[in-house]
Amino acid sequence: MAPARTPLSLYVHWPYCSFLCRFCAFSKARVPAGGVDHALITRALLAELRTSLAPHSRDKELRSIYFGGGTPSLAQPAHVAQIIEQASRLVPLAASAEITLESNPTSAETDKMAAFKAAGITRYSIGIQTLDDGVLQRVGRLHSGAEALAAANRAASLFPGHVSLDMMFGFESQTVDQWQRELETVLAHANGHLSLYQLTVEPGTPLFRDIRAQRVKRNPDDTLALMYETAVALCRSRGLAHYEVSNYAASPESQSVHNIGYWQGRQWIGIGPSAHSRFIDPASGTCLRTVRIPDIQRWVRSCLEHGHGTAKSETVDDAEARQEAVVFGLRMLDGLSNARFMRTGCVSSGALSLAEYLRVNQVQRYLRDGYLRSSGRLDHLAPTERGLQVIDSILLDILP
Repeated sequence: MAPARTPLSLYVHWPYCSFLCRFCAFSKARVPAGGVDHALITRALLAELRTSLAPHSRDKELRSIYFGGGTPSLAQPAHVAQIIEQASRLVPLAASAEITLESNPTSAETDKMAAFKAAGITRYSIGIQTLDDGVLQRVGRLHSGAEALAAANRAASLFPGHVSLDMMFGFESQTVDQWQRELETVLAHANGHLSLYQLTVEPGTPLFRDIRAQRVKRNPDDTLALMYETAVALCRSRGLAHYEVSNYAASPESQSVHNIGYWQGRQWIGIGPSAHSRFIDPASGTCLRTVRIPDIQRWVRSCLEHGHGTAKSETVDDAEARQEAVVFGLRMLDGLSNARFMRTGCVSSGALSLAEYLRVNQVQRYLRDGYLRSSGRLDHLAPTERGLQVIDSILLDILP
């Protein structure tokens, strides 16, 4: 029997957006006045895909492909199909591989859903953010609340049980009651998965400048905490289990395979402008992190001339690998097993157990206070629901 192949994920970054949201800090660019050269971008993506995936063809299998951005639903379905087909030729697709595409819920993009399904997409993620038309306009979104719900219904008919709806809470002047009403409406249209994010003020964004100039006010921390708790309780009452800080699913089958790969330390390859990768180099056995060129035109030229647009490649050392395993593992309510921690793929020196690595006195304090839970002598460590809400503060205390 042939040895089992190592799981690998692929992230494909589509850099263009029809509009630039005031809160967004992701790498993106507005669609040029003359339109996107779809053929050119696809040629560059395919070139980088071949260079990046070919070394992994012998011993890996693709568990997930994720088209993110930017707004990948602006891409042409035929080009998405080319990328999926090329990827599967280079590295075999797992039988149950998850292939996700992010989308905005404008009517134009909703009309393309069936074509994306025919192209090979198996999971559809829709960025609703809010149903309040006034807020949508203020933050630069082009869709309406009604369009968002129509898109959710259309996706549910095409991808039953495999639709993720993204919402945000904490907009200026939003009350807990308003958030609860919006979430109740979205839950009535949900089909398997919700991602509920607190509005984050990222430096360099228009929202950050508005807040600094006191043109916009932030919601108080206690209001944001109540909104988070409202989301947890309401989703639970509707049968969506909280499984990660911001994510809820109707069943294990509806959880995001791709994102769980990040949280559990799976290797991944990212292609496209500014995309990140973390993988063990098959030639050297070294764990590498790479970052692609963020400027779209420079990235395209590099891909067409050199086969890739890598701007930086660095080794992930043991200390960094262990820290990431804990930081990401404890984002999930399932937590982190000692066995998984000790076989963290990027660690080259001797294995350490969780009990040897963490500040055990601090861990014990959080266990006593009900923020963490454990079995055995740290054979498994996980946050409680209460602990997940403040996991960043806990990590600061328990990491060495």
